Amino acid sequence: MTSALEIAAALGLPAPTPQQIAVIEAPLTPALVIAGAGSGKTETMANRVLWLLANGHVKANEVLGLTFTRKAAGELAKRIRERIGQLAAANLVADDYDEFDPPVVSTYNSFANTIYSTNAMLIGREGDGAVLSEASAWQLARRIVVQSSDDRLPDLARQVDVVTKAVLKLSNALGENVVDAAAVRSMGKRFAELAELPTDRFARDDAVTLANTVGALPVLIDLAEQFAAAKKARGFVEYSDQVTLALQIVRSVPRVAADLRERCRVVLLDEYQDTSVVQTWLLSELFADHAVMAVGDPNQSIYGWRGASAANLDGFAAQFGGGTANTFGLTTSWRNGHHILDVANALVEPLVVGPLSAGSHVPVARLDASPRATSLPVDVVVAETVPAEAESAALWLKERLVPNEKGELPSAAMLFRTRSTQRTFVAALRANEVPFHVLGVGGLMAEPEVADLVSALTVVHDPSAGSELVRLLAGSRWRIGVRDLKVLSRVASWLNARDYRQQPLDDDVREALRSS
Repeated sequence: MTSALEIAAALGLPAPTPQQIAVIEAPLTPALVIAGAGSGKTETMANRVLWLLANGHVKANEVLGLTFTRKAAGELAKRIRERIGQLAAANLVADDYDEFDPPVVSTYNSFANTIYSTNAMLIGREGDGAVLSEASAWQLARRIVVQSSDDRLPDLARQVDVVTKAVLKLSNALGENVVDAAAVRSMGKRFAELAELPTDRFARDDAVTLANTVGALPVLIDLAEQFAAAKKARGFVEYSDQVTLALQIVRSVPRVAADLRERCRVVLLDEYQDTSVVQTWLLSELFADHAVMAVGDPNQSIYGWRGASAANLDGFAAQFGGGTANTFGLTTSWRNGHHILDVANALVEPLVVGPLSAGSHVPVARLDASPRATSLPVDVVVAETVPAEAESAALWLKERLVPNEKGELPSAAMLFRTRSTQRTFVAALRANEVPFHVLGVGGLMAEPEVADLVSALTVVHDPSAGSELVRLLAGSRWRIGVRDLKVLSRVASWLNARDYRQQPLDDDVREALRSS
């Protein structure tokens, strides 16, 4: 057997750590790797493929790697191909290696879509149907809502776009969690009955509001089912449908799973903590009791908003190993210095002790610094207000963003937990003459010219967009003063309660307009 250390030496790579060696040389059985932030998981996964090839366990095209984003999949595929090329140049790979038949590295959704598009006819679907964009899905769902004659809709007392958004969200949730729509409809009806129960008068308003909100599920479920039927009739699918339909194929046609298991003898699952319920079920249906290695970290789970849960790390052994699976850890951070890791470990310590807030009970060890880690200081500022915090950050950056002896400026990045405070920090950077560039649409939308343009488009589209209308009327183009705006608002309210003859509307007409 060729060891991981021998492969690294032959290719001129840094020697892997004992933790990495244990992962690289793990047996071909289900295994879970808890990899901390910056612990070199991509490097370790690539080196495991090299070890498998060098020792003849698999051929290159029998390896399947899955991750979340196209960028991550591209980086992993590039690294694996380059390393296999080095392995072949060192004569450590079998003679029948074909560089044009490399391991398959894909995103989870792309892998599911391949299963669906290849086998769609087995469940009566068109595999080459168009994938709906967000805008197209919105248009189709909105049309269904507008054309609905359901007499329960006015009782929701919500605008068309609000109902459309709820229908799309519910449709995606049904697919992501593979639940029976009838069961959800029944639960909504039962939950709505809570509004009729006697309760403490101080809690009653909140209880009634919650009961009415959940009680709206039956009508929304009906609309979501109509939306799904419309997609099927037109041959459309959404990205969220691809995994659900792939799971339906795998469950109803066993030979599809058998073919994939034979073709993919080794499976590597990246960012496993962020897989959704339906993705986890699809993978377990395909590769239970197979050579699957899942890499994840419950402290880095970020996709809970779409049904993912770090708790699926707890269930890995049951889903893939029949109750048992090897567990490994990667705790050496190659990305951060000593003091940054001290701060990070202190911040996550409450999560590590006892059940994690992410919902997982998988033990996560403290991150350790690598031999090449720096000892640069970490400054902490606790400000009383957001503007004061922004001013401190701007001055801190201004002091350090100075040219070196070659005239080169160092780079820096400012990250935000939410975009709501971004404008305050940008203003502080501008006031202190710190050069900056805002990435993403959020910064662009905050520019005055763009905000005015968006306001104009919103007003054209939505007659009730009062805030946007006031921005335009009070802005640089029309410059209507505050007192005139107040009078204009009164005139608008007066006209709103009258017909084209300026006669007051009947009460039943006004009520019908409000509930429309």
